[in-house]
Amino acid sequence: MTEKDAFRRRLLGGGLLSLVLAGGLALSLEPTELLTWLPTAWIGTGGLALLIAASVERLPLGVTTIGWPRIAAVGLAILALGSSTFGFVQLLTGASSLSLVYAGFALVAALALSIVTLECLLGGVGLDGETFAVE
Repeated sequence: MTEKDAFRRRLLGGGLLSLVLAGGLALSLEPTELLTWLPTAWIGTGGLALLIAASVERLPLGVTTIGWPRIAAVGLAILALGSSTFGFVQLLTGASSLSLVYAGFALVAALALSIVTLECLLGGVGLDGETFAVE
C-alpha cells in the first residue's frame, strides 16, 4: 500500500467517524433551536467532504475539476474551524475545570486538523509530495 492509499484510507475513516458522530448528535438533539443544530452541521459537512476526497480522484465542478487534496483540505478546515469555535466557546461560557479540559482538547484538535489542512493545500511539505499526486 502506498502512502497515498494509506492517507486516503485515513480520510475515509475520519469521514465515516464524523458522519456517525453527526448522526448521533442529530438523533440526540431536540430540533427546537437552530443553534443546537450547528455542531451537527459542521461535523456532517466536514465528514462528507472527507468521504468525497477519499472516494474520488477528481470532482468535476462546472468547467473545472478539483483534485482530492483540495477537497480534503476543505473538509479538514471545516472541522478545524468548528473545533476551535467550540473550544473558544467553552472558554468563554464556563469557568469550571472540566470546561477548561474540553477547551484544551478542542483547541489541540483544531491545531492538528489545521496542520493537516495546510499539508493538503501545499502538497507535501512534511509528507512526500507523491502522497498528494492527482492522477
